[in-house]
Amino acid sequence: MLHDQQWQPIPGAAGAEIYPLTRRPDVSCSNAYIIRTASEILIIDTGADSAQMAEIVERVRDETVTLPRPVLLVITHCHLDHCFAIIRDEALRAVAPLTIAAQEDGARALASADKALTVSDLFHWEIKPLAVDLHLLNAADRAHGGIRTVELAGGGRAVLSMKVPGTAGDLSFSCQTVLLGSGERLEVYHVPGHTPDSICIRIGECLFIGDLLFATAPGIAGIAGWDPSALSASLEGVRWLLESEPICLCCSGHGRAVPAAAVAEMLPKLQREAAAMAGIGVFDPERLRRSREEAIDLLAEANRLFSVIAGRLYSLAYALEELGEAEEGQRYQNLIEADRIDEFLVDFGRFAGEFSEGKKIELQLVLKAVQIIQRIGQVFAQDRLDHVVDASLLRRADRLLSDFMDTVCCYPSEGRCRSVDLNTLISDLVKGLHVPPLSDEAFIEAADDDDAYREALVARLAYLPLFEETCLDVSLCESPLPVMTDAERLSDALTGVLEDLVSAGVTDIRLTTSLSGCSVLLGIAYPGCALPGTKTGERLRLYRREFLRCGAGLASRDGNGVSELCIALNTADALAISSQENDRSGWDRA
Repeated sequence: MLHDQQWQPIPGAAGAEIYPLTRRPDVSCSNAYIIRTASEILIIDTGADSAQMAEIVERVRDETVTLPRPVLLVITHCHLDHCFAIIRDEALRAVAPLTIAAQEDGARALASADKALTVSDLFHWEIKPLAVDLHLLNAADRAHGGIRTVELAGGGRAVLSMKVPGTAGDLSFSCQTVLLGSGERLEVYHVPGHTPDSICIRIGECLFIGDLLFATAPGIAGIAGWDPSALSASLEGVRWLLESEPICLCCSGHGRAVPAAAVAEMLPKLQREAAAMAGIGVFDPERLRRSREEAIDLLAEANRLFSVIAGRLYSLAYALEELGEAEEGQRYQNLIEADRIDEFLVDFGRFAGEFSEGKKIELQLVLKAVQIIQRIGQVFAQDRLDHVVDASLLRRADRLLSDFMDTVCCYPSEGRCRSVDLNTLISDLVKGLHVPPLSDEAFIEAADDDDAYREALVARLAYLPLFEETCLDVSLCESPLPVMTDAERLSDALTGVLEDLVSAGVTDIRLTTSLSGCSVLLGIAYPGCALPGTKTGERLRLYRREFLRCGAGLASRDGNGVSELCIALNTADALAISSQENDRSGWDRA
């Protein structure tokens, strides 16, 4: 175990001490590690935080005043959260002679200020070129091996030699030994996958692993240079390394150091995740923008949906308590961990507020949303609720979580659109809205069995006749009307819109279908003003996104005291409507 911000011996490296600057995992800044020997100061990453950089400069100044030594900075990979401080801050160069080292691909990216490979395009940080003095694991060294001596700034010297440390089956990976003036050996291993230039560095029994443990995280996987097959091979190589070399501690780029045995246990899972992400899309600025927009909408919709689910369970519990079934009521009330979900959403809301104030960057917001989604997913058990809460509502809540993750990961459509008769779908939907889940006959038949009766009673009490006082006027054109869509998702999306209308006090709704060329138009008309949130675009964005995933486009209009949503679907012979077309009015297509 390493103790933060104090000098301590490095296991297995006599005469070398380390000063860790570790921090809670945060995409905007990495850890930094300072190592001192009698002949040099070694820094592994600087991070991006100005206060952390000031601490590095202070520590190096203290060390080099008493004993002047050259400083070697090794960058584990070229992402700005690991090296932005050295790019923008010249203070370290003024303290002592500085040599910067990085793997060859990363060195080129830093020298050219490559926006994609350094992720400055995702961070929205302006960068200038950074000259890297020592290109590690470069093509010439890998091709020819051998030994070369390099001069470090300030009179230091390092001897570099290439080798393949060993194999495990067909596995082999490049390693370069850097012999410093003090006699300390750095073993530098090329572990591409997270980025093309990612490296691990071994000193004594400590292995510095950069972002290896986070490489499969949504919002990180898929960035420029991410390669799942290379990552899988690198993970296998590191697993072999931990089994073959005397390594006791792995120092991550983010968070606390982890015992080597624990990291070895994590690696197979990371390999499986890397293999499963072979079809992931590129996480670029456009993907980030869409993910950020969806994350903001997600907060509002998750608050609403989970409040509705919790409210229905509380209502059921109250009804059971009134019937003398308090214990049974409490059991149903506990089916959803509403307090924890609310806590997660409040946390996200606080974070979103900091983003709005400019205290957090866009990528941080998206990764925070990923974290919140994963936490909610751990406590939201849809199968525990499916007999007491409307199935459509549960599916919408579940999809809210999974769809956001699909957006972040840029997974392609699952291709669930099939030929469906829209008229039949609408008829079945409207009928289902007015039919309770349990008929009077079934309820009476259950009376002879206590368990069956209790279950039937719960089903009847949990049912909310939302549309009992709503006039649903349905006008369908010729039948059949085949369209290409995901029937269940479309039905749930329509149910959600109709429930929103009823909740807003609408009592008259007209559903119509019509055929126009290769498009089928489904209209939802209602008197009065627009739905809450539609004028600001928030509600329409949610609807548009959901219908797009059904293979449909959406437009809206208001006029003459009537509002209408128009859902445009393709006929069975046409392709799904593109997202670009989705921005055009359904009325224009008609």
